[in-house]
Amino acid sequence: MTRVIVTDGITIGHPCCGVAHCAIPLASNKDRFCPDHQDQGNICCVVGCSNRIELSFLTCTEPNHRELDRQRQLGNKGFFQLRDRLARQKVTHPDDS
Repeated sequence: MTRVIVTDGITIGHPCCGVAHCAIPLASNKDRFCPDHQDQGNICCVVGCSNRIELSFLTCTEPNHRELDRQRQLGNKGFFQLRDRLARQKVTHPDDS
């Protein structure tokens, strides 16, 4: 879990281990777990699921979990962001008076 806020490229807070209440620093800002909990990186990221992940996924093979992972991956694509921006532009904005 990362407890960070990024606004206009400014980072507030610090990345921390995905295990609750773990105070051990991450080896890299891109890591999900500290060095002591690296083995947790092979477990499905869905809370309550203890199945192992498949290569290049953060979830197990369960269809509902895989759909969550697919949605996460879509959020990282430029088209997804552009589609949302286009949808916001189509909203009627009241004129300033």
